[in-house]
Amino acid sequence: NISEAIKFIDPEVKTLNINGFGYLYPRSEKLVDFFYTATIKRIPRLWGKIYDRDSIIKAISPLKKISNTVGFNKFSHLLKDFKPAVIVATQAFPCGIAADFKKMRRLNIPIFAIVTDYYPHRFWINSSIDNYIVACKEAKDVLIAEGVDKEKIKVLGIPISHKFLETYTKEEVASELGFNSELPSILIMGGGLGLGPIKDTFLKINKIDYPFQVIVVCGRNKLLYNWFARRKNKFKRPVFYFGYINFVNKLMDFSDIIITKGGGITVSEALSKSMAIIVINPIPGQEERNVNYLLDKKAIVKADNIHEVKDIVKGLLNNPGGLISLKEAAHDISIRDSSLRIAYSIINCLG
Repeated sequence: NISEAIKFIDPEVKTLNINGFGYLYPRSEKLVDFFYTATIKRIPRLWGKIYDRDSIIKAISPLKKISNTVGFNKFSHLLKDFKPAVIVATQAFPCGIAADFKKMRRLNIPIFAIVTDYYPHRFWINSSIDNYIVACKEAKDVLIAEGVDKEKIKVLGIPISHKFLETYTKEEVASELGFNSELPSILIMGGGLGLGPIKDTFLKINKIDYPFQVIVVCGRNKLLYNWFARRKNKFKRPVFYFGYINFVNKLMDFSDIIITKGGGITVSEALSKSMAIIVINPIPGQEERNVNYLLDKKAIVKADNIHEVKDIVKGLLNNPGGLISLKEAAHDISIRDSSLRIAYSIINCLG
């Protein structure tokens, strides 16, 4: 999203996007992904207990130094080949490697740390980082409390695609995708991977005695997509399902309610479209912190399980005033042009 915004502002700027962990540690990436996914799916409370704990951070500090050293050789080749004027990191682990490399090799390349959640964790803290971009004032306060110079921190939002600045009418989207513009619409998403209890959530809200249509984004979850495909003629109300798509912004323009997990990007996209947001069963750790912040702002509703989702959806459908209040709160805290703001900050750094 940031690279896209930079190209939009100045096509002459060259950008190189890499998966930092996959590039530096290709053999370890799949193993780490497997254990992380298995943990958050099967024993999420364990992840919550170890997430952002001082004792854990201190314990793995020696391992971090070893892993950084191993990755430095590849990182050095990357810098020689591409010769970047600025390094931008949207995940804490590769950001830390870049910052440690900068300190050890005395580089004069500015590093931008883009925090993509509403509450930054301690792995982001590094004295060699020149600029922090955060989602909100509360995130800035967290970094200052951890010793980061306040002059390094800018509140520019979580980077969502600048396509979310475009607005489509219900009639336009309905005509393009075959929706019914007269019915209330509920969008169910689980991020790009289609994670979370999407199928069970749909089955639960499908029992609500109220006229509405459902739009499901399965992402890269082929099993989920195939499940809907096999049953598309058996549902009692209109259901539209998609795989991995690049027009989520249109679906959000059309829909009234979104049921999703608590990831920073998806929630920020929904906020930018002033949606009524229901977050279900957030993962302990970063998602839980996102949800707590947004609950404090009265911008979302939290459901701890799929049984609660049914009651919440039913309540919103029967209470237009409550639906409007949620949408207004979402609008008030969203930063729709976040990626453009971040891109301008980076380009200004280039001079």
